[in-house]
Amino acid sequence: MDVWIVNDTFNHCFLVVPGVLYVLWQQRGAIVARAPSFSWIGAVGLVGATFVYALGQAAHVELLQHIAIFGLLPIMALLLFGWRVVLVVWAPLAFTLFSVPVGEELIPVFQDVTADMAVMMLKLVGIPVYRDGLYISVSNGDFVVAEACSGVRFFIASVVIGCAYAYLNFVAWWRSLAFAVFSIVLPIVANGIRAFGIIYIGHATEMEHAAGADHLIYGWFFFAVVIVFLILIGHWFSDGHRQWQNQVTQIDSGWQQRNKLALVVTALVPFVLALGVKGIVSQAGSQVFDVASPELEVVPAEQVIANNWTPRFDDANVYRLGFDSSDGVSTYQAIYFRNEPGHEMLKWSQRFFDVRNWSLKGQYTQPIPGLGAVTVSHVTSLSGRQRLLAHWFVVPGMVSSSVSIVKLQQAINTLFMRPSGGAVNAISLDFKGAMEQARVEMEQVLLERAPQLSEPVIN
Repeated sequence: MDVWIVNDTFNHCFLVVPGVLYVLWQQRGAIVARAPSFSWIGAVGLVGATFVYALGQAAHVELLQHIAIFGLLPIMALLLFGWRVVLVVWAPLAFTLFSVPVGEELIPVFQDVTADMAVMMLKLVGIPVYRDGLYISVSNGDFVVAEACSGVRFFIASVVIGCAYAYLNFVAWWRSLAFAVFSIVLPIVANGIRAFGIIYIGHATEMEHAAGADHLIYGWFFFAVVIVFLILIGHWFSDGHRQWQNQVTQIDSGWQQRNKLALVVTALVPFVLALGVKGIVSQAGSQVFDVASPELEVVPAEQVIANNWTPRFDDANVYRLGFDSSDGVSTYQAIYFRNEPGHEMLKWSQRFFDVRNWSLKGQYTQPIPGLGAVTVSHVTSLSGRQRLLAHWFVVPGMVSSSVSIVKLQQAINTLFMRPSGGAVNAISLDFKGAMEQARVEMEQVLLERAPQLSEPVIN
């Protein structure tokens, strides 16, 4: 729950479960009128939720743990009361998943979409524009679509409001679905219009407005107008309000025949399983993981940050850097001895480059014999510097550039009592001129050095 407090994006999560419980209470008459039963599908769902929770615990991925925990309310309702009861209140039960603090992972995608839309609209109104990654330049100013400009916060708020409004103010299922989809599309389009508006105002006023405080005020005012517009559209499109069935006029006989002890014991199963998972995880990961580091120098974290090209991976146990003056190649390693709280190699805050100084222009994969595919990012700065940055991870049993696959492997290593640590490797090449020539140079560097940097050492 700490993330609900710390991150303003997810403050709404405090209201979700109380709101769901209120709706269930308002529908109590419809619930007790249906015959309850146990569901084997619910039992399968419980096993699945436990597995997801175990992976989340082992890999220290709070998102998976949140999904498992808040998924338990609809799963346990299905297990204990069956389909006939759950189908009456499936929508509020599903709404429980809005308690999961998810969505910020979409920021890079939304940044690209926002930049695409802003550039398209600038061209439509005849303003000459040049885009380089997330940097957008007009004749009298430069702009960057930063993470705060992605519109993800507004997107999450709009979707939550839209789905709640759809449930409460529509009768026909297709109208509810159409409005929910509209609440998803609207904030994406609106954020593109907002970005266009900021650039247009800046261009028209010779950069006197739409920057700094003006930028923030314009953004919040614009989003408030969009939310009002969303609700007005919902009011116009509505075909009636949900009628609560909060009067108990009929109780199915199955409710009196239920074995209360069996219900209590079954409800305790998730807690017992969770305690078992925590016990396994607490006993795992005693061995220290490291990788070979030929010709690299151990440096403090402050020195790593001083290099503006280096990945931003916090809380590593060891950092190593290297530079070859003969070909201008820079090398980076971040070693995490164990995957433990406070020293997780993969988490949302980690970045492969400093997003304040660099923008992603493109990516490709470079196959390396014996290692697999290494991801190479083409990044650019506002001053026009070009850089290729290759990265990959080394964990016991795997070398990969995929964050999700590596995170899964770390979880499996923990659950099976294997070393849980890992390493981040990065090779950087600053270049000018043709991209193809730089790709050839990077390929040669990776073929020569990547295998040497990917040999695990277990202590």
